[in-house]
Order: sequence, then structure tokens, then C-alpha cells
Amino acid sequence: MLQPIFQLHLTDHIAVNLAAVGKFDGKHPSLAYATTGGKVCIHSPHATADQPQIQYLNINKDITAVAAGRLDAASDRDVLLVGTSSSLQAYDVHANQDLFFKDIQDGVSTLAVGQLGWTDVPAAIAGGVNCLLGLDAAGNELYWTVTGDKVSAVALSSVSGKRRVELIVGTDDFSIKALYNDTVVAEIAEADRVIGLASLEGTNFGYALANGTIGVYDGGSRTWRVKSKHTLTALCSHDLDGDGQLELISGWSNGRIEVRKADSGQLIFKDSMSASVAAIVKGDYRGDGADQVVVCAVNGEVRGYLPLDPNVAPTPQLVAANQALKLQELALRKQELLFELQGYQVNRVAGPSGDAQTAYIIPQDTSMQTVVMADAIQHSCSLAVSADHDTVIRGVMLFAEQIFEGESIFYYPQSPSPEVEVPMALKKDAAVTVLIKVMVGKQGSSIYHVFESELRLPKFCMYAPADREALPMASSSVTFSIAERPARVAMWVEHSFGTENGVQHGPEGVEAHFLSLRDGRPLTISMCGNQVMVRTEDLELAGEVVQDAAAYLGLTDLESIAHFPDHMQDFQAVLAKVDECNSNRLKMMAEAAESSTAVKVLVVKAEDARLLGEFGVMKKMYNQLQHLNRELVMEHTKRATNHKELLDSLKLVNTMIQHAARLRLGAAKVMNLTLPPYRMDTAGKT
Repeated sequence: MLQPIFQLHLTDHIAVNLAAVGKFDGKHPSLAYATTGGKVCIHSPHATADQPQIQYLNINKDITAVAAGRLDAASDRDVLLVGTSSSLQAYDVHANQDLFFKDIQDGVSTLAVGQLGWTDVPAAIAGGVNCLLGLDAAGNELYWTVTGDKVSAVALSSVSGKRRVELIVGTDDFSIKALYNDTVVAEIAEADRVIGLASLEGTNFGYALANGTIGVYDGGSRTWRVKSKHTLTALCSHDLDGDGQLELISGWSNGRIEVRKADSGQLIFKDSMSASVAAIVKGDYRGDGADQVVVCAVNGEVRGYLPLDPNVAPTPQLVAANQALKLQELALRKQELLFELQGYQVNRVAGPSGDAQTAYIIPQDTSMQTVVMADAIQHSCSLAVSADHDTVIRGVMLFAEQIFEGESIFYYPQSPSPEVEVPMALKKDAAVTVLIKVMVGKQGSSIYHVFESELRLPKFCMYAPADREALPMASSSVTFSIAERPARVAMWVEHSFGTENGVQHGPEGVEAHFLSLRDGRPLTISMCGNQVMVRTEDLELAGEVVQDAAAYLGLTDLESIAHFPDHMQDFQAVLAKVDECNSNRLKMMAEAAESSTAVKVLVVKAEDARLLGEFGVMKKMYNQLQHLNRELVMEHTKRATNHKELLDSLKLVNTMIQHAARLRLGAAKVMNLTLPPYRMDTAGKT
């Protein structure tokens, strides 16, 4: 159990995930956090007698992000960064002045400070709606890139293992990406919105999801994960057990603090705050030269924790707390074993006495079989589960990430039977391993055994094999060249689509036809010579097929030629919508400026009339001012609607570009494209 080395009780409320520790005077650490009323509170425990310990910075806006760090390499003072729903402010606390103030129309959702691997100076990294922005100490732009959705978390680490600082980005579209400048180093699809990221040792980094899941990735491979029913509110990393390796520290909505091993997820320390955890930061808050983990609760409670010293014997209180934690774990394990033993005893005596007792006991060699079935006629996908030895199935539980809402489903047949088909309506194409738990027992028995097994679900199991004559031919396609044998391509199709000997292939080519069980649209994969063609009307699906083929065949560079006329028409329509919205925005801004000038003139005229005693004229001016104010309110509503349409259109443009980018790999992926009307050449050719 963790033992705090200091504890404070601040009078202000601390907003969730809006706190940072910084040396704003260059020497003494201070805690900066957002509180109610659009204010930032700065608590300086080492302030001198002529300085207040608590200072307030009035932002007067909705504060959405707070960070602290050194932006000027020549200065020893940290800068306080405050993001709002419409701006980013860099504030020098010691000098009581702004370093820069930048309007960001879509707002700032998250902040970080550090030096990127491709910049020469530290940067303030701001995540917003569909974009990332990096600024230097003067507010000049160092970096800008687009993202798939609103940025919810950022961290600096080296995911690729090339000993360079890369940017890890979590977005609301359930995606985690590692970026080096404009190059995507790694891309991970998760099961829910990413709300936290933390850098660890080497290529490891921790992550947190909105559904209560936390875990660690090593590069692009998951090391471990755990899930809680509570909401995570803070994520950090620090070495708290003194072994020289960073641990993953998490704070939860129920006030719980957990410290887990980064390599295994083992819970080694825990503690509880008096209220929900607001933030976990680290810094030399005591000013003794050693960083502490500072945990803040929403009610103003602040605790500090130091790493254990392996050369110092633990205190009796800490030894007793650790023993109590181990006893609690052993007691829980004992209870689980007692329940299991009780189930075995009930099963033994459940049947009638004598030889008939075995009537309710299933044979020891009872087994179950599972197979994924895709029916192109019924447009359905199901998991067929069967049991042998005259046993029946009472229920089936499936556990998997990304494909099931809540990560699990339970199917309960109307009557027990030896064979059960579990319908699956998968909304996402993902290659996952499904954990299957089946309740199996004898007919008429109320005692059931739980059988467990795992099944690899093919990524494209929602596409059923179909006859060529029964399918219409798609007008859109993507073509690429590979130096592979047709047999290898056929093996990939069978592996990813779950077909067994259902792919026609010979020495010169491959041909496979599928029907989408979601929308009934066709998909054709063919190979002639070294040319592979994927025919589908869905640009996103084409990109997924290309990326999956490249991963299976070990391709690192791939040029392709894509022909999607319908998508190009949609793309041009969206671009026209963007131009229209932008033109309307400029026009309405000019009209708003004219109205603002008119408001100033009317106010001056009304006050002049009041001073001259011409109350009739004054009343007339104020009536005109009231009418103009109503027009301004209506125009503001129009501008807000137009702005929303512009954002939606830009997001759609970005999504289309990202889908098209997945049609190629390696150097070809970063080439600039010249697009002829209704035709895309993803290799940069025209």
C-alpha cells in the first residue's frame, strides 16, 4: 500500500485532468490547476513571506487543457499553457505576462510540452478537432497535421525503437497513432475512445479508454490490459517501487489509485483518495531534488508519493499494509476455490441415488465444436456451436474486443439443444480472438458445466463466398503489382475471409467473389500475372483489403492505381461545400464587422442625445440598437450553423483522404497526388 509523504487540503475545486507542476520562477515548483469560474489557481508552497502561496489567473473562458514545461531552451523557467474552447495562451507566471496568445477557432482539447524528434526547439503541442498544432516559445507554428477525429490524448515516446522522439496521438475515433512528422509509424485500432496516454520505457506506452480499460503496448503489440467498471480520470508513469523501471499509475472516479508493473500489469500498490481523482502529475514539489508523484482529488486534497528506496528497510506500517494486501488476495482466491469445490459436490449428488446418479454427469471426454458460418442467401453471419455425447447447450457467452458492444454478448436459446447458432452482426472488420464459454449439461439437468475455448475470427468474416454469375460487377477498383505466387495470394484470401478451398487459383491467377452481409454489395479479388485487382464500391473496404494483404504477404512498399468515380464525385461535392461554407463565413464576418461599427455609432449618438436632453432622439437610437442587436443574434446563429457545416465537411474531406492513403504503403504513401477527374492514381501518376 502507498504511504504519502505529504498531504494538503486546498480550498478550491480541482477540475479533472487539468493540472500540472512547473518551476515557473526557475527554482521552486508550483502546482497549477483549473478551478471553477474559468480560473487557473497556482499553489506555490515555497513562496516567500512577501508573496502569496495561492495566485489566481482569470481566463474567463471554459478551460479545456492545462500543461507546463520549458519552451525556451535558454531560460530556466517553465511556461504555463492554458487551452480553452477558442484559444491557446502561453503565460509567464514569474513575469506576469503572456508569451503568446493564439486564437484557435475549434478549441484545444489536450496539451503537451516537449521537443519532437524533427524540431530543433521545444514545442507546445495542442490537440484539437481533427488537427495537431506545434508552436514554439513565440507562438510560431512548428508543426501541423490532420487527424481522423478530435484529439483526446497526446504523449511523447519512441514507439518505433529508432531512439527518436515520436508523437503518440489518441483520438475519439478509437484510434492510437504514432507519428514522426507526417509519417505514421504505428496505428492501432481500439475498442473505445482513447482518453489517456503515458510514455514508458523503450517502445512501451500506456493507454486508457473511456470504457474503463487500461493497458500497455510495446510498439504496436499489446502487452496486457485490465478493465474496471469505474471511469479512469488520470494516467501517469513513474518508478515507485525503486527497481529502476517505470510503472503505470492510474487514478479513478471512485478515488482509487493503482500502481501496476508495466511489463505484466501486476498490481503492486494501491491507495484511495477522499474523492474522485482529478489528476496525477509528477515533479519535485517538495524542492528536495527528487521527483514525487502528486495526486490531486476534485475536492482539493493533494497527496505526494516518493519511490521506495531499496537500501532502506520498509517501515512497519508499510510491511503491515503489504501483508494485508497479500492476505486479501489469498482470501479472494480461497473463496473462488470454495465456490468451485461446492459446484463439484453439488454436481456429484444432484442425480438420483444408485446407478442413476451418473445420469446427470457428462462424460469426461465431452467436447464442443465451433465454426463460423456466413450465409450469402440469408445475409447473416453466425457462430455454430455443437456438443457431443447427447449433451445439450444452455447458453453461449462470447468475449472479444472491437466487434461486440460492451465487448461481450450472451446467447440464450429458447430450449436446450445439442447445436446452437449464435447470430453475430459485426459492425467492424477486425481480426480478433473470441473467447467462447459454453454451458453444457445433460438433458433435463439443472447442472451445467462451462466449457471454454478460443476461436480466431477472420477479419472479413462478414463477407460470404458467392457465385460470379449471381453478383453484379463493381465499377470501382484498386490495382497493384506484387511479386508473389498465386498460391500465396490464395492462402491470404482463405486466411482473411475464412474460406476453406473456396478460392479458385491456378498457376496464372486467382479469382474470388464475396457478398457483403451488411449491405449486399459485391467484392471481387482477382490476380492475373503479377497484377492484383480488388473490385468494390467501398473505398474504405478497399483500403482495409490492401493493408491486410500487405501485412500477410510482408509488403513494405506498394504503389496502386485506384478508380472510384462515385467517391471522386462525392469528394468534389464536399470540396465545393467547403468553398461555399468558407465564402459564407468570410461574407458573414464582414457583415458582423459592419454591424459592430453601427452598434458603436448608435451607442455614441444615444449618449450624446441623453447629455443634450434630447430624449426622443435617445429613445429612437436605443430602439434602433435593440433591433440591430436582434439581427446580430440571428446572424450569430447563422454563423454557428455555417461553422458546424464547415467542420463537418472538412472532417469528411480528411476521412476520404485517409481512406485513399490506405491504398498504398511506404514511400508511395507520402507522395503528392495529381488527380484527374474522377480518377485517382495513388502512385503519383496521371
